[in-house]
Amino acid sequence: MSNNRMIKFLLLSSIFVLPFYVHAEDNNRTAAGTSWQQLNSNEKKLLKRFENQWNVLPQERKNRLRKGVKRWQAMSPQERKQAKKRLQRWKSMTPQQRKRIRARFQHFRALPESERKRIRQQRKWFKNLPPERRHKLRNRWKNMSAEQRQAFRQRLSQRRQKWRTMSPAERRSVREKIRQRIQSNRMQRRERFRH
Repeated sequence: MSNNRMIKFLLLSSIFVLPFYVHAEDNNRTAAGTSWQQLNSNEKKLLKRFENQWNVLPQERKNRLRKGVKRWQAMSPQERKQAKKRLQRWKSMTPQQRKRIRARFQHFRALPESERKRIRQQRKWFKNLPPERRHKLRNRWKNMSAEQRQAFRQRLSQRRQKWRTMSPAERRSVREKIRQRIQSNRMQRRERFRH
């Protein structure tokens, strides 16, 4: 996966995570041929709109819907509110946008676990940034030319390779230098605003 696609995936995934997505391996947990009568009252209540077509739905879809109900019931009110917002965004997308996101997600799932873990860590880092910093980074990326983006990806790749070959002591040293540089930059900005 190219860095450009990874960054786009990270940005999009932080915004467009489907609230009722489930893993295929979970599909086998329910018995084949679940009828509407076999659903409990909570499931029936939440899946009411599927009642008339329930018996003709593929079992895999039934399993996903039931799994979604369980996830929904386990969510806090705030999580439910966020899930509703994401679902509204999903519904407002064009079929082409949805198709691209599904393809990216499938590509992500096909990556080795170590690569997926790295991407999740990057997403978490980005998500924890202050909103103005995230906005600034998004705009910076959008305003880069294709050549600038490629050069940026190459620098990241080189840094990653270099980091992997460092000893723990070298990594600590690099982290400390970065902390010092950040602190120095903050102090310089404060000084500029004072004058």
